[in-house]
Amino acid sequence: MASASPPWIILYKTPHVSAAAADAPRPGGAISLALAAPPRVSRLVVDPSVFPADPDSQAKVPNLYIKATGPSGHFLAEAKPSKSDSDGISKPFYLLLDVPSGTASLIPNPDVFRASSLAVIAASGGGYMIVAFRAQDRDNQNLVCFSSETREWVNKTVVTPQLSPKWTITDVITHDGKIWWVDRAHGILACDPFADQPDMAYIPLPRGYAHDQPGHENCNYCTGTMLSSLYCRCVNLSNGKFRCVEVGPVFVGKAPKITMHTLADPATAEWTLDYQVSFDEIWADDSYKATGLPEEPPTMISLIHPKNPDIIYFSVEKNIFGVDMPKRKVVECEISRVRFAKDLRVMGS
Repeated sequence: MASASPPWIILYKTPHVSAAAADAPRPGGAISLALAAPPRVSRLVVDPSVFPADPDSQAKVPNLYIKATGPSGHFLAEAKPSKSDSDGISKPFYLLLDVPSGTASLIPNPDVFRASSLAVIAASGGGYMIVAFRAQDRDNQNLVCFSSETREWVNKTVVTPQLSPKWTITDVITHDGKIWWVDRAHGILACDPFADQPDMAYIPLPRGYAHDQPGHENCNYCTGTMLSSLYCRCVNLSNGKFRCVEVGPVFVGKAPKITMHTLADPATAEWTLDYQVSFDEIWADDSYKATGLPEEPPTMISLIHPKNPDIIYFSVEKNIFGVDMPKRKVVECEISRVRFAKDLRVMGS
């Protein structure tokens, strides 16, 4: 009997390119998903047939990288363009990977320049929309949208609050019929991309420890640089609500503190403090000692458990481990070859 699929997965955003995908249990399948129970990492397996016959090896884009995850097993991936299409400029070449059908389809003429802001969101009737938020300057911001129904790109002008000049989109999340663009240092932008005139809301994040560091109180650049790092902050959904987890400050010889806030009400932008735990309390527990890991600050926050906000995953050396923060106990620990949390995506929340 086949083992049951895990209720959620950690997806590695670099698929494995292999003809083994064609051996998936369906006729003509070119895409499959190799599942693993967290904290192990799941990975897409893609047959080489989905790529152009003559990929441009000089193009400054990855061989294949997941840019966004969508509804019902859809993934938006960027790949190297064909040499025949090359004019000396590295252009995006986007594929929609459909795991249920095992197929890949080319997204025509992608009009996107801020690839880090891409999202795939479910549309009524079973379709989808690909959306990119493009901010050329403070007075020229728009959504670039591709509909699976019309197979065309359209531009929609949006009006956003005055943003920091250092605003950088670090995460994109689809939730509650909206797209949420996250800047870990500053806040979240959110809107309904299906509206004729999308109204962009802004939700500031909780004040971080970097704001209170001597000399940084009035320096948005300093605090923004510190808080935008994955080593310091993680913003994502857990149990249907946005959570902001922060590690800091990290000083030699001192244990960092882990703080979690929950967005209680997006309409009022109110965040509530859930807990604050010092890492020396975790190191002191027998569950941490049993892992054999050194008593040193985590190299990064890997992710928040999508169904239980009490559990946070961290990385130390080559290990990813989950901690039940209120109990100060390690509940899972696995060796991981993934070096950067930006290359991971939680699915199934």
